[in-house]
Amino acid sequence: MMFKKVQSILTAHQAFASGFFTIMLIFSISLALFGCQSTPQTARSIPSIQATTPPNALTDAKQDQSISMRPSHLDDTRYWDQGTQDPLRELVVQTPDQLDARVPLRTNPKIVIVQYHNIVYGRTGGEYNRDLYNFEHDLVFLRNRTRIIGINDLVKIKSGAMKLVTDASIITFDDGDLSIYAIVFPLFKKYNIKATFFIISDFVGTVGYVNWSQLKEMSEYRDARGEKLFTIGSHSLDHMPFDQIPASQITYELAGSKSAIERNIGTSVKFFALPFGAGAGRKDIIDAAIAAGYLGIRTSTRGVASPDTMDLYNLPTFYMSNERADILAQQIYSLMGR
Repeated sequence: MMFKKVQSILTAHQAFASGFFTIMLIFSISLALFGCQSTPQTARSIPSIQATTPPNALTDAKQDQSISMRPSHLDDTRYWDQGTQDPLRELVVQTPDQLDARVPLRTNPKIVIVQYHNIVYGRTGGEYNRDLYNFEHDLVFLRNRTRIIGINDLVKIKSGAMKLVTDASIITFDDGDLSIYAIVFPLFKKYNIKATFFIISDFVGTVGYVNWSQLKEMSEYRDARGEKLFTIGSHSLDHMPFDQIPASQITYELAGSKSAIERNIGTSVKFFALPFGAGAGRKDIIDAAIAAGYLGIRTSTRGVASPDTMDLYNLPTFYMSNERADILAQQIYSLMGR
């Protein structure tokens, strides 16, 4: 009797196993014939300011990758997917002709001077901080839509010695925060991008600011063609607003800061940035700047300049606040009338 029960149980298990095997076999055949029907996950898109590479830009993908992926102390700090959202593939080093081909030709070119303070690694709510992610996307926009020039080029443009056929941009940094040496300097060397650093001379070498040897290194740097990329300008001795100090102190601030920077870096200082933008357009400030040997003053007045009408001693700017890169790009283009 016991043997018959055991035999009955074994028969039942065999039947179940056979049925389960048959079901799994049918399921496997169905997958092979019809495939998975689930909707694939949509990948995050690259920000809209990243333009498509033009036909005459570098097309060798291997060369592109070898340039954009060269080791850098910044690489470990970038926190987006290098495979799909790497703006540095748009900053790949190109010849001057290839760079010019990226920028639309204009019959009425405009010049935008963009103003930064600090560059930081992570997202921040600080008014003067620009995070590295959005900063690099700013550079992509400026390289694709304008010709990035040096601030000294304004003198040539004003005199007619240099003619613009595209919109132009000038990248400036105020104060002398240490990030201009730690982050901006290596990044701009790698991609041959020009910039101007307006320095508060009394702050040099204090906590959080560049020192004189770092400024001298940046000022003396030349690219592979022997071209100077970085210009040092003055942002006064101690960052006092010029609408709150007497005329004699204004003269002292202009001449003293210029002399200190020139003495320590060994090159002439030609441009001044007003602290807080205070006193823009004032004749006494302009006269004192001319007497001190300055060729121009950058204000904090929002706007863009035209080559034929710009006032070198009342230059407008566009402040790069802590907004998304595409928002600022749209605002710049709107100021330019594009």
